Amino acid sequence: MPLRTVSAALLACLLTAPGMLLHAADGPSPRIVGGNQAPADFWPWMAQLAIDDPNVDNGYLLCGASQISPRWVLTAHHCTQYQNDALATADRMFVYIGETERKGTFPQPGRIAVEGIYRHQNYNNFSFAHDLALLRIPATSNSQWPSLADSGTFAELESRSLSQRDEAVTALGWGQTGSGNLSTRLREVQLDYIPRTICNELSTLSIPASTICAAELNPINGINQDTCFGDSGGPLFIGEDPNPWLVGLTSFGLENCASGAPAGYNHVTTEIAEIERLTTLGGVPLVDMTVNGANTTRYYQPLNGTQNITATLRNNSTRNTATNATVSRSLDGGLATSARFDWNGCSALASATRCTVASSLAAGASRTGSVAVTDSSGTDQVVTLTLSASADENDYRRRNDDRVQEIAFSNNPDLALFAAQQTSSPTRARLTLTLSNHSPLNAATNTGLSFPLPANTQLVNGAELGCQQGNPVFCPVGDLNPEQSQTLALEFTTDTGISQVFTFNASADQGDLPGDTDTEVDITVQYNASVNTAARGSSGGGGASLWLGLMALMLGVRRPRN
Repeated sequence: MPLRTVSAALLACLLTAPGMLLHAADGPSPRIVGGNQAPADFWPWMAQLAIDDPNVDNGYLLCGASQISPRWVLTAHHCTQYQNDALATADRMFVYIGETERKGTFPQPGRIAVEGIYRHQNYNNFSFAHDLALLRIPATSNSQWPSLADSGTFAELESRSLSQRDEAVTALGWGQTGSGNLSTRLREVQLDYIPRTICNELSTLSIPASTICAAELNPINGINQDTCFGDSGGPLFIGEDPNPWLVGLTSFGLENCASGAPAGYNHVTTEIAEIERLTTLGGVPLVDMTVNGANTTRYYQPLNGTQNITATLRNNSTRNTATNATVSRSLDGGLATSARFDWNGCSALASATRCTVASSLAAGASRTGSVAVTDSSGTDQVVTLTLSASADENDYRRRNDDRVQEIAFSNNPDLALFAAQQTSSPTRARLTLTLSNHSPLNAATNTGLSFPLPANTQLVNGAELGCQQGNPVFCPVGDLNPEQSQTLALEFTTDTGISQVFTFNASADQGDLPGDTDTEVDITVQYNASVNTAARGSSGGGGASLWLGLMALMLGVRRPRN
């Protein structure tokens, strides 16, 4: 079954004849159809790859790419080939980074010459397996780029329910938009992630193990969405975060773009070892540094106390050594607080904000130490300690570089409120309110909940709970010992049957930690409806018709996305 790739020859005289730009009819082929224009400056790491193909007159080949460090740009392997499948040379390749306007090979501001091309050693030119390459460029000043998804992040995406996979991933590119022309402006599209087992069932193509899939299976208002010719090598990432987890590179799909059939994307998570090998081969190795510790949301200390926080600096790289492995620290929000490293080699430097733990830290190796945070303010406060991992090498997974830890110095409890609707009828609803004291040190006395009653509403069981009627209503919860919770069940009636918003506030004699906002909860109460409403304190699309799209997939040819 033929396929498409998503790189596109951009010929001034052939922009209306994209069919002439396909690869062989018996292989895969490469687009954004049905998406939106990307906001300016939102994706500063997005790159356009322009290839001056000696076999193309008056034009160039177009692909997408992603900057992943100051010196490296990640793209698809097939984007580094000419139209006759010969390997392109670096002197005929150029990138533009952070631009929203489509550029070209002719000199324009921002054009960056490619210094070297480093291709996946196991790429298959027919199946598009391992469709990945790295481009070394001169150092740039851009400091934002995506993180390559690790196995845990990808496993979370893979385990999502059907509705949670709906529009779970985003693709970017300048490819064809469905009109037969390439886009002059960068476009983005949200697509449904499709697990590999389902993709194999849906696609008429053979899906390599190095490939993941995405498509739009339930188009809204009949607007189909997809990547298309010209989008090859561009990113596929989770959500719409400007510094996202990158999971794929646009690779191939059926020749008929936006048919509902899955398109193939290089599975970046499985290529980490090769990415490390290629960057080392290119003389600018990348690593993955982390600083980890106990999974504790917040530590608690009395006023003028000291909290020791143990942490481990680790080189999570698969093969590359980290030189001058360093942990840095910063304190935020604290009055009269100090921090001190207790790591081998820097424990004597009481005022140090950076600690070089090892001059050389092998792949998989780690060093454990601690940081002591001391309060001398005598004032209730919550401070935030941030520990950051780094090395001389750049990090391809910067989203896991930091460990952020809160420490509460206080003699007050730490209250948090959670609300959920349990039952519903045309005129009656039952809510449960759970008030918790998270502090392991300090009790809370005379706790309670207050809330105004919406119009045309009554609290049915207020008397038996000892609630004080008024505006607002006050319902006592009682004393809460350290790390104790209590739940109240409140029943309401209304003579309208219309959904209502309730606002609940928790209180205690001692007050709460300063700056906390998790003692106020807004919850919309529904009458005569299926109940799934829940809300918690503030500190703390679609997809219903997704399976319908599985029945409407069309046969076609495989295309590269260029």
